[in-house]
This record gives sequence, C-alpha cells and structure tokens, in this order.
Amino acid sequence: MNIVSRVQFPKTAEISDLYFKLSNDVSINFKEDKKQFILHKDTIISLNTYFNSLYEKYYTKYTYINSLYYLLRLEGNFEVFAYRETSEAITREVIFNQSFKDCKISDYAKFCLPKLKHDQEAGRIYLEITCLSQQGLFTEGLVVTEQEKHRDVSLAIITCTFKKEVYVKKTVNTILQDNLLQYKHFKIFVVDNGVTLNTSDFKDYKFKLIYNRNVGGSGGFTKGLIEALQEDIYTHFLFMDDDIEIDSEAIYRLFSLYEYAKKDFAVAGSMLDLYKKHILYEAGAIYNKSIDDEGNIKQDKFTGYPLKHNLDLRNTITLTSLLLEDNIDYGGFWFFAFPKEIVERIGLLLPLFIKIDDMEFGLRINEHFDNGIVAFPSIAVWHEPFYAKRPIWDSYYHIRNHLITNSIHSSLEYVKTVKIFTQSILYSLCIFDYNSAQMVIKGFEDYMQGPNFITNNYPEILHSKIYELSKSYKNQTILVNSVLRSEFYQVTKAGTFQKIVTLLTLNGHLVPQFIIADESVIIRVSVKEEERDSICKGLAKKRIIYVIDENPNSYQYEFDQKAGLNILFTWFNSAIRSCLRWSSVSAEWKKAFNDLTSMQFWQEYLELQK
Repeated sequence: MNIVSRVQFPKTAEISDLYFKLSNDVSINFKEDKKQFILHKDTIISLNTYFNSLYEKYYTKYTYINSLYYLLRLEGNFEVFAYRETSEAITREVIFNQSFKDCKISDYAKFCLPKLKHDQEAGRIYLEITCLSQQGLFTEGLVVTEQEKHRDVSLAIITCTFKKEVYVKKTVNTILQDNLLQYKHFKIFVVDNGVTLNTSDFKDYKFKLIYNRNVGGSGGFTKGLIEALQEDIYTHFLFMDDDIEIDSEAIYRLFSLYEYAKKDFAVAGSMLDLYKKHILYEAGAIYNKSIDDEGNIKQDKFTGYPLKHNLDLRNTITLTSLLLEDNIDYGGFWFFAFPKEIVERIGLLLPLFIKIDDMEFGLRINEHFDNGIVAFPSIAVWHEPFYAKRPIWDSYYHIRNHLITNSIHSSLEYVKTVKIFTQSILYSLCIFDYNSAQMVIKGFEDYMQGPNFITNNYPEILHSKIYELSKSYKNQTILVNSVLRSEFYQVTKAGTFQKIVTLLTLNGHLVPQFIIADESVIIRVSVKEEERDSICKGLAKKRIIYVIDENPNSYQYEFDQKAGLNILFTWFNSAIRSCLRWSSVSAEWKKAFNDLTSMQFWQEYLELQK
C-alpha cells in the first residue's frame, strides 16, 4: 500500500471552501490537533474543491498510476459517491457509489475507484459523503494505490531568504512536523543572504542553514543547489521562495508524482493570492507573449504573462477548466521542482540577482525536455501578489534581465527595443515618475556593458547603488492609504486633441513654467480599460496622485521640468550611442551564456573556492 495523497483539511475557516463544500448542518472542529467533521442525518461533505479533487487527467498522462482507492476514517452510517467531470462533458458522471454501516473511527472504510481513464475521457474526480445515521464523524482520508513505486525519490528543498525570518521558520516547521513526510527522503537547505537566522532555531537533521553574501535570489538558490549537489544523494530539487504560506501536502504530492513518473519533468507550483486566498493568481506563465481579450496569444516583448490568472477557485466550473493544459514557458520560484538530470543537461541559474531568473531557467528546460514544465492542479502555495509590490528599483532588474534573457533565447531588434523603452520612459515622465524612468535607462545602459558587467561587479554593492539611485528624485510621496476607493468615482477619458497636446508637450514639460497650475489630479490605473483614467488629466498640473487598483498604496508625484527634460536627453543620448554596438553586445551575452551558468563560474562568483 502506497499513499499517493491525502484529503486535506483547512487550517482556518477562512479558506475552508478550497477544501470542502458542506451542507448547512455540518461543522468542523478547528481546535483539535486532529480536525474532525461532525455530521447529522442527510448532511453532505463534498470534496468537489481545488485541494481535494483528484486530477485524474494529470495522473494518467504523467505517471503510471491507474488504480486508486480511498481510505476514510468514518463513524456512523454513510453513503459515498464518486463523480467525474471532464472538460468535454456538460454534466457530472457518477462513476461509483458504496454504502458503509456501523463505521468506527479506529478502522478505515475502503472506497475503490474504477480504473483511471486516459486522454479525453479522463477528468477530475471527487467524492461526496452523505451521513445516514443520526450523527457521524469524518476525520481522515487517504488516496492509496497498490502499485509499486517506479523509483525512490530524494528531494533537496532549497529556500533563499533575506530577512524573512518569520516566514522561513513557519515554512520549515510546517514541513518538518508533517508525520507522513517523515517517511520520505528529503532535506531542507535554507540559504540566508541576510545572515539573520540562527542554527539554534532549527534542530533537525533534515535541515541545513547556509550563510551567504547577498547575491540575490539567483545566487542564493544556486548556492543551495551546489551544496545539495555536493551531497550527491538527491534525485530532485525544489526551489521555494522565503515569503510563502504552504501546506506540506503540496510537497507530499510532489513526491508521488516523481515516484510514479513516466518521464521526468519540472513542476511549477501554482501561486494563490495571499490577500485573497481563494484566488488563483498564476499556474505557470508564458514569456514574450500575452493573451488578448479573445484568448488569442500574441507576441509581446519583455513580458511574462500569467496563465490561469485571477480565477476564483470556489467555482466548480473553474476547477474543471484546470484540466485544459497550457504550454508553459516557465514557473515562478515560489515553488518550482525539477530533476537532477535538468541540472546535468542545462547547467545552473543565470546570475541575474533577482527577476527573470525563473523565466530564463524555464526557457532552457523547455528547450531540452519533452514534458517540459507541468502546473499540476492542487500543488500550490500562497504568495504575496505582485499588485501589492512596487519598489522602484525593481524596474532596473526587470529591464536589464529581460534584455539579457532575450539576447540569449530570442532576437533583439534595436529599433523595436528602443521604441518600447522610449514609450515606457515617456509614460513615466508624463506621470512625473522620474525615478522609474531613470531605472529603465540604467537597466538599458548596464545591459549594454556586456557580460563583463556581471563578473566585474559585486551584486550586493551594485544593488546598494541601484537602491540609492531609485530614490535620487525626491518628488515622490507614498500615501499609505489610497485616496480612491469609491464606486462613484468618475473615470476621465481624453479626446484626440488633448492626447496630441499631451504628447507634444510631454504633459507640460515643454511649456513655460508659469502655465503649470498648482493643482493635484488623481489618475486611476486599472486592468480594465473602461475603468482607467487618461494620463492627459495631468497636463499642466503640479501634482499627480497615481492610484493603482488593489495596490495598498497610492503615489503622489510632483512636476519637475528640469528633471523631466534631463532624463529625456539622457535617454536619447544613450539610445543613439548604443546603435553601433547593439549587435555585438547581444552576441557577447549569447557567447558568455554557457560560462555564466557553469559550476566553475558560480564557484568563483560565490567565492566557494576560498
């Protein structure tokens, strides 16, 4: 008997809809160490949920598993139904049902599923449990197979952290306290770039703390990966961000996937919104592409576009839609697993400090592996959503590292690239966000220095300089509580003439100073076009209050004509100077790529040979 997965129980009532759907008279005891459902006659517990559905289509496609049964701890009399939903069918199908009488908590009730189906017939399977007695209990569920594992899996779990002690301790304890995981072979490597953790906080032989310079996420993950490789016992590796909330069942299910896998592949764990916990924020992503309103994929340079984005996982139609697989280009390092063979074939990470390192690694995996990357439903973590993060220095790494990655994996046309960045800079100038415009220019200029720029700069020193540069214009004020949260707010659109004037005057930068009115305007930014203000509202105004939907902060920018014109001149000067060297710089990055992802480079870069 091998346990493939478990029926997951919620840790709080807030997220219970992701685990169970309950009829009115069912209650769950959250206070006990071992949670239990208390049922009454004719009440129902449904596993028609994100975490407790059995995604048959993925198991039969990627693993050898074809026979499963449930072991349920029940007390009382029950009837259990198993249903299947597919992306093709309109209604659900009953695939098996069974009655159980006089169940005791001390014994398992065995509920066998029919042989699993393949291809289009496969779907999403879930149970519904109806209590037939006056009162009943449900305390545990296991998904089990009698099939032998095809391999033993040894997993190195690698987390890179910088001053996120609370998150890291919680994650480590969650994993180490999982009773079933104790029977699996794994070790947690925490790479501490901030040197703020103590070994005394972690006293388990399955844990290793590694102090490191602040070489960013790519450097921290690579340091942990090298340490794990040196032990020479791990078949697979798992990267996890330091600021996630995780249920250890995600790791248990990962083990099962790899133990029964037909071929090796990478697993991109899905990202759930930490602030709206029922929302699926991303299940894998595509690179240099986006999806229009009609669902068509189009080319879009310097873009990482999330798939299965912003879906409500309480909706059962959404759950069945997860059976439709996307072609994934990469997965975020909040939870990203891969076999040792990938490292042996494609090398280590690219030294990008932060941003785009997961994208670039995913592109390489897809180039060399048939199965590539799989976003297996229900393997997920909660992570802070990107709409809540907007540090200005982040733009520098976004620009620089996108350029590097495109040089290696794509083609960069000078005119198109300069056009895209010019539009970005002009937009920033039009809302008086001079620091963001400066980050674009700095990212572009550092890319143009070629790969020697990476090898000749200590990343922690460079980051300190970038951080200070991102604050060099003092015209930005962060407003902690947004000034705009009203459903009665009237969106302002601009006519053609106003747009032309805004562009020709750079929203007031090219007009005499006395024309600028000492006034403030609100510009609302929304994903929906119809709810988005025109930046033309800021024409000839002194201040813009920039409000981004769902972002907890608003930003007040103050007009500075001299700063705006200086940035514009700097950008055009930089773009013109780069014209002649454009092709050669791109070739230099492509040529240096193999060296930058080699063990020898990283040992020198991380100073491991000292």
